[in-house]
Amino acid sequence: MYPLENGNSRNSPKVLSTSSPAEDATSPNSCKHKSFKGLLLDLDGTLIDSEHTHLAAYRRMFAAKGWQIAASEMEIFKGRPGPEVFQSEPGPWRGLDPEKLGLEARSYVDIRRDPPRIFAGAREIMQLKMPKCLVTSAWRQWAQLAARLLDTPANLKVISQEDIRAGKPDPEPYLVGAKTLGLPASSCIVIEDTISGVISAREAGAGRIYAVTTSQERAALAEAGADLVTDTLQELLPYLGEEKAH
Repeated sequence: MYPLENGNSRNSPKVLSTSSPAEDATSPNSCKHKSFKGLLLDLDGTLIDSEHTHLAAYRRMFAAKGWQIAASEMEIFKGRPGPEVFQSEPGPWRGLDPEKLGLEARSYVDIRRDPPRIFAGAREIMQLKMPKCLVTSAWRQWAQLAARLLDTPANLKVISQEDIRAGKPDPEPYLVGAKTLGLPASSCIVIEDTISGVISAREAGAGRIYAVTTSQERAALAEAGADLVTDTLQELLPYLGEEKAH
């Protein structure tokens, strides 16, 4: 949530693997990271748990404006840039400048009061010897802060809200992410946590889509197009390989 986001056919519903990650990782037919050339990573909800951070910012902003927004209505912000939501979704913000609202929402983010948490396995993934790009609907400053928290390599590429015209579920974010790595999307693995992110990756033609159930239900992520759905990033590590950068 951002104040400022196996069938043979790519469009068919995916069937969840019934084998364990360890079994698949050693299977001759498994798609370990050596079968692909790049890794495209969602940020919030996938690598870091920041939903409470952003939700708190929205709530403070809405309270300051006297807007009554039900908790269920906050779902529309999940995995999408704030300005895009303010522009396209009904709400008390109708008629107001969505970009200005997005900037205003950022001012309510307080990481000391509501610090984000790093998901187990995130730092290990960031150290894999594979070209990587963060593909986030959040703004660049937030992505750079998160990258420092994750101890990412200095050459990490970042695609943020400022780099795209259409956010997830549009395919543009992952198409731009793959292009930034100099790769076709079909040779990249995507790791996501939301339906909109999975759809974005699927429509971009990602070679493999992995999803974690940190934000949304397993069945919904699979239906959206994830090739594999796990409960934690750590369960994905065997699929990505264990070779790490020093």
